[in-house]
Amino acid sequence: MLNNKVSKAVRLAIAFGAASTAAFSANTFAAEETEAKEEVERVQVTGSRIKRYAEVAPTPVTVISGEQLVNQGITNVADLLQNLPSSAVGSAPTTTTNTIFGAGINTTDLRELGSARTLVLVNGRRFVGASVTNPAIDLNAIPSEMIERMEVTHGGASAVYGSDAVAGVVNIILKKSQDTIDVNYKKQITEHEGGESEFFSFTFGDEGERTSFITSISYSEKEQLEEADRDFIHNPVSTLRNPNDTGDDDGIPARILANGEYAKYNGQTTLGLYDRAGDAFLPGGHFKFGDNGELLPFGTGDGPRPAPNSQLYYLGDADGYKFIEHGDLATPLNRFNVFTNIVHELNDDHTLNFEFAYGKTSSYAESSPIFLRDSIRADNAFWHADAKAQFAEAGYADDQMIRVYKLASGFGNRTYEDDRTLLNSTLSVQGIVFEDYDYELYASFGRNTTKTVWNGEFLEQNYFNALDAVEIDGVIRCADRNDAGEVVGALNGCSPLSLFGENGASQEAIDYVTTSSLLSMTKQQQVIGGVLSGYAFELPAGPISFALSAEHRKEVGQNNPGAAMEKNLVFGNFINSWEAEFTVDEIGFESSIPLVSDVFLVDELTLEIAARYMDYSSVGENSAWKVGFSYSMTDQVRFRGTKSKSVRAPSLSQLYARGVQSFGQYSDPCDQVNILTANADVKQNVINNCKAAGIPNPGVNEGDWRPSEDFRTVTPPSVNGGNPNLTEETSDDTLLGVIYTPTDNLTFIADYWSFKVEDAINSLGANRVIYDCYEAASLDNSSCALVTRDPGTLDVTNVVNAPYNLASYELKGVDIEARYDLETEFGDFNFRLLGTYLEHREFITDVQASDYQFNPTVGEQRYPRWKGTLSIGYTVEDLYVGIHGRYRHSTVRDREWTVEDNNYNEIPAYDVWSLNARYNLNEMVELRAGVSNLFDTTPPRHPSAFDNGEFYDVYGRRLNLGVNLRF
Repeated sequence: MLNNKVSKAVRLAIAFGAASTAAFSANTFAAEETEAKEEVERVQVTGSRIKRYAEVAPTPVTVISGEQLVNQGITNVADLLQNLPSSAVGSAPTTTTNTIFGAGINTTDLRELGSARTLVLVNGRRFVGASVTNPAIDLNAIPSEMIERMEVTHGGASAVYGSDAVAGVVNIILKKSQDTIDVNYKKQITEHEGGESEFFSFTFGDEGERTSFITSISYSEKEQLEEADRDFIHNPVSTLRNPNDTGDDDGIPARILANGEYAKYNGQTTLGLYDRAGDAFLPGGHFKFGDNGELLPFGTGDGPRPAPNSQLYYLGDADGYKFIEHGDLATPLNRFNVFTNIVHELNDDHTLNFEFAYGKTSSYAESSPIFLRDSIRADNAFWHADAKAQFAEAGYADDQMIRVYKLASGFGNRTYEDDRTLLNSTLSVQGIVFEDYDYELYASFGRNTTKTVWNGEFLEQNYFNALDAVEIDGVIRCADRNDAGEVVGALNGCSPLSLFGENGASQEAIDYVTTSSLLSMTKQQQVIGGVLSGYAFELPAGPISFALSAEHRKEVGQNNPGAAMEKNLVFGNFINSWEAEFTVDEIGFESSIPLVSDVFLVDELTLEIAARYMDYSSVGENSAWKVGFSYSMTDQVRFRGTKSKSVRAPSLSQLYARGVQSFGQYSDPCDQVNILTANADVKQNVINNCKAAGIPNPGVNEGDWRPSEDFRTVTPPSVNGGNPNLTEETSDDTLLGVIYTPTDNLTFIADYWSFKVEDAINSLGANRVIYDCYEAASLDNSSCALVTRDPGTLDVTNVVNAPYNLASYELKGVDIEARYDLETEFGDFNFRLLGTYLEHREFITDVQASDYQFNPTVGEQRYPRWKGTLSIGYTVEDLYVGIHGRYRHSTVRDREWTVEDNNYNEIPAYDVWSLNARYNLNEMVELRAGVSNLFDTTPPRHPSAFDNGEFYDVYGRRLNLGVNLRF
C-alpha cells in the first residue's frame, strides 16, 4: 500500500468519517511535538478546502460510508441519496416515464430547491452534468463499487465551491487503490411482474511500491415497470364531481371519493373518444368503425359518470381510450460504467493522480400512440357505405367536414429512446510544500452526449396529404386540388390513409406518414484549478489555518435536432438547434481562526470565514461569503453556526435554449367554468379582457362561452425556451447546531437551518402565463404577448413559457441525527436515526405579482413536516444483518382546503422497511440476501398518491440475491 502523506490523509478521513458532524478544530493537535504532527495528517472535508488536523466539518455534514451502501444492497448511489430525509428525487426512472430527452436520469435534490441547486462533486471536484438541458450530475455515472464514502453538506457552500451549491454539496469520495479482484453479482426479483433488475461488477487493482490503481467495470439492467403490472393501479382511487353539491357555501364538498352510494363509479374509466378503431359523431349518433370501416354503435360499457361529471368518461368494458394501457410507473434503465483511479508517488511529498470515467446509459420513455382528431370530407373514398348513407340523408355536401377521432395504435407507441455517453477525466498533482502547506493542481475534461430517437411520429404534411383520399379511375389516391378545392389529379408518391378500422391503414400509408425524429445534445466542461492550504501564523489559542483556491471553468452546450424536427415537419413538436458557451473565473479564500481555548466553559472557540469572487462571461461579476463559528463548551457539548450568501448562475439552457414545443396542462381563463371559480378580486378583469380578446358573452352563467371540445379534451401546446437576460440567484443561509456526545458511542445532533433564495430562476408555467395575461387590468401586459388565440375558433393555440428571475424561496427547518454503537458478547449493534422537520416553506413564483397571497405548502404531499430514516445493524463474526426504514409523515392534499372542496384531503403517513444480510462464507466468498419493501407496502390509497412513484415505492416487495467473490 502507498506509504505517503496524501494516502495517510485519506485513511485518516475514513477513520474520522464516522464522527461526521463532530467539531474538532485546527489546533487540536497544535501543541503536539513535531514528530507527532508528522504522524497525524491533515485531511480535507466537504464544506471546506482547508485541510486540518483531524477536523471534521465546520458546517453540518452527513457521512455515508461505502460499507453502508453494501449493507443496504444498493447498487445505484441515487437510490440512497434520494431517500435521505434532507433530500428528494430530482429526476429518476419513476419521474421520467413520459419525459422527452431525459428518460432514466438520476439526480438528487437537497431541500427540494431543485437539483440544479445541489452541487455534486467527485473527489472534491466538479463532474460533467447530465445533459445540456440538465446541469445536475447524472448519478448513474458513479459506480457504487468505487465509493469510499459520501459527505453531504447541508447548507450553502458557494463561498467554498462556487455556483450551484445553494442547497448544499454532495461530495462522493472514490477509492484510490485496491489489491484484490472483486466480482460482484446481484439479482433483484419483484414479487409482482415488471421492474426486475440485475447488476454485475468487476473491480480490481494493485498497491505497488510507488504506484497504485483501482479499476471498476460494471453493468446493470432495470426493467420497465408498467401501470398494468400493479393491482393497485388496476383498482384506482376514483373521484367525482359531487352531484349533490349546490354551491360554494352549502357545506357540501364539490368533489367526493367514488365510494358509498357512488361505489359503482369506482375503478378504471375509459375516455369515450380515440378508440383504436376510430370513432366519430355522425348524424345517426356516436359510432366506431369495424374492420372494414362499417359503423358500429359506440360501446359505453356500464355508462357514464353521473352529471355534472363529464359524460364522455365511461365505466366497465367501454370503447374509447383506456388510460392504463399506455401508462408507466418507471422507465427501463441500462448502465455500463468504467472508472479507474491511478496514483503515482513522485516522492514522499508529491503524488500524481489520474482519474478516468466512461459511462453509457440507455433508457426510454413511452407514451401512447398519437391522438388523431381530424376533419375528413364527406366524399372521402374510405367512408363506408353506412356512413355515406347517413351523410346523404342529412344532406351533407361533398366538402362537409366530419371530425374523426382515433388512437393511432397501428402506427406504434411514441417512444423516446435516450442513449447517453459520458467521458470525464482528471489529472492532478497533490502534495505538501514547505513542510506545512498542502496543495493540489488539477485539470479536468468532461463530455456528456445524448442521442435521442423519437419513434412513432408523423410527418405532418404527409399525413394531411394522405387523409384527403379520392377515387381516381377506380383507384383510391391522394387528392391533388387546385385553389378552388377541385381535384385535378393525384399526388405523386403519396399513399392514401384510412382512419377507419383498427387496421384500416395500409402499410404503405403508414410508411408514408410515420417517421423517427432525432436529437443530439452535447454538454462539455473544462476545468483548471488549484488549492493551497496551510497555517499562516500562531495565535494564543492556536494557529490560523487558511486555504486559497482558484478555478477556471468553461461550459459548452450544443443542441442539434434532426432536420424534420427543426423544420417543424413532424406532428406536434419542433425543436430549434442552438450552441452556446460561457466561462467563469473564480478566486476563493477561507480561514479558520482560533479565538479562545482552554478557559472556563470554552474548550475551543473558532471563527470560520470564507469569500469567493466569480466572474462569468454570461452574467458578469458576483461574490459569495460565509462567516461561522465552532464552539466546544466541553468534550461533550459543542455548538456551531454559519451565516452565508450563496450564488447560482443560470445554466446554458436557461440562458440560450431556443424554442422547444411542449404540451402542458393549462386551461383557458375565459372558459365559463373558470370564470365561475375565479378570485373575486380579478373576476371582472378576466371578463373585460376576454371581451377585449373577442370572446363572445364571457361570464359565469350556464351557456356562456366555453372553448371547443377539442381544446378541453387534449393537452394544449406551449413553447419552452431560454432567456439571455437572466441574472444570478442569491441565497441568504443560516445554520445553527448543537452536538451532544455524552459517551464515546452515543451522539445526538440537532441543526436549525434557513434559506432565503431571491431572484430565483423559474418558468412561470403556461397556466400562470395565460392567467397573468387575463387577470391583469388590461391586455396590455408582457404576459399577453406570450399567448396566441386562433381568430376563427378563439381557442388558445400557443403559450410561450420562458424562465425569469421572478421567484423566491424561503424555508426553515431542523435536521436531527442520533447514533448509538453497542458492543456485546454476542455481537455488535449500531443504530442511526436521521430526520428532517420542515417548519416553513414559501415559494413565490412572481415577486412582482401585486395580488400575491401567502400560500402555505408545508404539510402538503410534496413537503411533509417530518421525514426520517432509521438503520439498525447487527454484526457477529462473519454475519451482518440490517434493517432500514423510511418514513414520511401524514400530509394533506391542500393546506387551504375547506369542506367545500372535497372529502379526501388527508393523506396518511407512509413507511417502508427493508431487510438485508450478508455472510462471509470464507475469505473469498460473501453471500448476500435481502428483501426490499419487506411488508409489500403500496402507496397510500388516496387519489393524489396511489400511483405516485416519486414519493412512494411502486415496485412492491422484491427479493435481492447476490454474491461477491474476492481473489
